[in-house]
Amino acid sequence: MSATETYTYPQSIELEPVQPVYTGGRDKLRNSDPDLLSRGDAIAGPSLPQTPDVLSLHNLDAVLGDGEGGERVTPVLHPPDKGRHAWQFLAAATLVETWVWGLPYTVGVLHAYWHTNMFPEDESTLTLAATLQTGLMFMSTALLGPLFTTFPRKRQFIQAVGLVVASASIIAAGFVTKASHLVATIGCLYPFAGALYLPCATLMYEWFIERRGLASGILFAGTGIGGTIFPLVVGGLLSRFGYRAAMVSLGLAFFVMNALALMFIKRRVPLPAKGATHALPRANFDWSVLRTSAFWLGMSALLLTSLGNFNPTLWIPTFAATVGATKPDGTSLVAIMNAVSVPSNILMGWISDRLPARVTVFGNCALAAISVVILWGLGTSSGMLVAFSMLWGFSALSFVSLWSKLITRTCKDRDPHMNTYIFSLYAVLRGVGNLTSGPISTKLLRTGVFRGAAGAYGSTNFGAVLVYTGVTIMCGGLVGIFFPN
Repeated sequence: MSATETYTYPQSIELEPVQPVYTGGRDKLRNSDPDLLSRGDAIAGPSLPQTPDVLSLHNLDAVLGDGEGGERVTPVLHPPDKGRHAWQFLAAATLVETWVWGLPYTVGVLHAYWHTNMFPEDESTLTLAATLQTGLMFMSTALLGPLFTTFPRKRQFIQAVGLVVASASIIAAGFVTKASHLVATIGCLYPFAGALYLPCATLMYEWFIERRGLASGILFAGTGIGGTIFPLVVGGLLSRFGYRAAMVSLGLAFFVMNALALMFIKRRVPLPAKGATHALPRANFDWSVLRTSAFWLGMSALLLTSLGNFNPTLWIPTFAATVGATKPDGTSLVAIMNAVSVPSNILMGWISDRLPARVTVFGNCALAAISVVILWGLGTSSGMLVAFSMLWGFSALSFVSLWSKLITRTCKDRDPHMNTYIFSLYAVLRGVGNLTSGPISTKLLRTGVFRGAAGAYGSTNFGAVLVYTGVTIMCGGLVGIFFPN
């Protein structure tokens, strides 16, 4: 039997974890009935990694540990999709998501404070710091994905570095004396939090298989929770204790809460011991994925939806002020979007476990496009803007919960580490949308091509932004129709 021959584990097989009793040599396992591995019952005891992805014999060496006399013994693996350890991991990962991605939503509150009370003449520099915070965090995955897959034993160390640097950046931002210092701290150092976060999203693929969509929805709902709560918390801290005390408190809380969460961020499939006879196989990128339609269609859908995804949260406060909508005001409308996205992420993830990706992607994008073109486009009243914020939060802000379905299909029949690579590429595309949304929409605001048209298209200068946002998202949905099952 060739050392590169592979077997696919059927998802329907589920073995309860018990004490390992298999002590046959590696070669005995290789030379046994080829149907044994495919049936999943070759080993009496814990199952090997239960995953729809391919488990090669090289990966088998990575999972099996050395027993006496060079024999191989399987470790005890916790069951996926259920049990205390799986949900414990998900709860901790969601807590990290809430802090890492929810806290940047306070940048609107902080930006207003910086401009009003600290650096009124440096608005462009303040905007740069706010934009870099999330943009660089998305883009950092281009480096972090390969880093974590190449040095899996360094995961905890890399996460700890990200935690320390990000926490220090928040505290240091409380002592700035120039606007450029905020670019260095909040803009350039806080994105190190991406190193803290990325394993939380990618190790989820080990812990959840049948309920992967639901788990993704719960995980990504953390962003909505943080986006709803933290602006209120930061606003209260600023008004009661002042800027420096607020930033120091946030930095310390960020460190403590994430440090506690990291105690439960663990692999389901352990790495081999350092002294194992067979070294951990190198996790190279599987270039054959470039020949699949799933890769290119998924990437195209992600890019198109990301180009317009950030415009509503970026501009709805300004738009509300322009049309005189004060009850609720623009900040409250953003809070409504984030609040609605919490249950919608969970629901969208649950649905993705049951329906094909082409259905969920198109349906999600169609609802988002309708909300922009109709509700926001005609939304010159508070009622219409509230309806838009709710439908946008339900659809566009929960699109990220569909990622796991796209990634799982793209990485089908490939080594599990490809999940990390593809997730990183998706995050980079998200970063492209984040970094380009500001400059593109600013230029579109200066055009008057829809002046005189109905609703907000003609009564404000947002007409071109509305069309751009709706068209890019709808095009992403149309691309999703062709995504393979």
